[in-house]
Amino acid sequence: MLKDIYLNNRFFYMMALSTITFVLAFSYPFLMVPAKVLLGLIFIITIIEYFFLNNVSRSLTANRIVAEKLSLGDEQLVEYEITNNSKLDINCALFDETPFQFQHRTSILFKEIKSNTSIKHDFEIKPIKRGAYNFGQLHSYISFNLPGLINKKVSFDIPFNSAVYPSVIQMRKFQLQVFSKTASLTGIRQIRKIGENDEFEYIKPYMQGDNIRSINWKATSRKSELMVNQFQDSRSQTVYCILDKGRSMKMPFNDMTLLDHAINTCLVISNIILQKYDKVGLISFSDKMGTVLRASSISGQLEKISKHLYKQKTGFKESNFKLLYHTCQNQITRRSIILFFSNFEHEIDLDRHLPYLRSLGKKHLLVVILFINTEIEKASKQKCLSKSDIYFKTFAERAIIEKEKIAYKLRMNGIQTILTRPEDLSINVINKYLEIKNRRLR
Repeated sequence: MLKDIYLNNRFFYMMALSTITFVLAFSYPFLMVPAKVLLGLIFIITIIEYFFLNNVSRSLTANRIVAEKLSLGDEQLVEYEITNNSKLDINCALFDETPFQFQHRTSILFKEIKSNTSIKHDFEIKPIKRGAYNFGQLHSYISFNLPGLINKKVSFDIPFNSAVYPSVIQMRKFQLQVFSKTASLTGIRQIRKIGENDEFEYIKPYMQGDNIRSINWKATSRKSELMVNQFQDSRSQTVYCILDKGRSMKMPFNDMTLLDHAINTCLVISNIILQKYDKVGLISFSDKMGTVLRASSISGQLEKISKHLYKQKTGFKESNFKLLYHTCQNQITRRSIILFFSNFEHEIDLDRHLPYLRSLGKKHLLVVILFINTEIEKASKQKCLSKSDIYFKTFAERAIIEKEKIAYKLRMNGIQTILTRPEDLSINVINKYLEIKNRRLR
């Protein structure tokens, strides 16, 4: 029990005062009695306070509420509830054994708790890495306002395991934006559909206003009345998200790698694709092939994609585009839309892999998604105060021009390209998919 008792600052102040009084008592003997009385009072008050705190600690309860699945890169709340069931008011400092990924070592809160009351406190967290997050014990240090000479540690054994998945919060947010009437206000472009419905649905009797070019003459002759073919939008397009897990995707942005930004966007766009009644699949690769999930629109496909995205691991080695091409040739049997998340920093890197991208572009509608280095972009706009600033700014401007050349070269080879900042990735990919969908690009 005594190992959970910690001396407060007031105790040391009182002891310091007693020590000074004892020192002075050697010169002024009349101070010896007050010094002994003061020292005795300190120990008596400390013992009394210990027993009261010990009783209060038995009446203290605490709880932590945290989601089992946390969203990668989003701010979320952990809720703490502390209840003081005793008849005494206390001060409480709360410490949590948060997952090591957060590197949080300070108190969650320090607050007075009245007798027979509960307090709730929300603590904000932002996970920036996928994986398991383990919460340990919850520790509280309680004391009285007066005399407040000691603190008592009370621990609550409430371990909890959470897992950080690709952002479900972003997925739901963009779903609401895409399918709302005010989508254009959030950056979603509304693109006019071109052409007519092209997928046969059923045959129905002719009604005024129907297109006479849709008359089915064979059905008309059998029914002895005009019958027309009813068509609907094509809903069976196949979309694959391909994740490059190579070293080029290791670059950080807002404490997350480009790969993690791409993973979040894969979940977002997969949800939109399924909502549009298309099929979606997932492929990941680096020096070896990773996940190969066939495109489907069945119930549970989004959950499968989320689980595969959660497990993506890489050593950030050189990506094998030749292996990817042969895998796509064997696994993707029909012409599909391919959303390819990768990054090329130098034109020479693109030249090495361009033949495989061209071959993919001939068989499928390939969209390559590249990232703008926002730090270099900021550096190119800064004022130069020294020679080193001039050199750095010149280097930054050359890097930006080279990235634009890479995007231009891809477009000149018939490959649709998105050059985007990481923070705009999801919205730009959604807009490109909606453009392809509405303009019936194949």
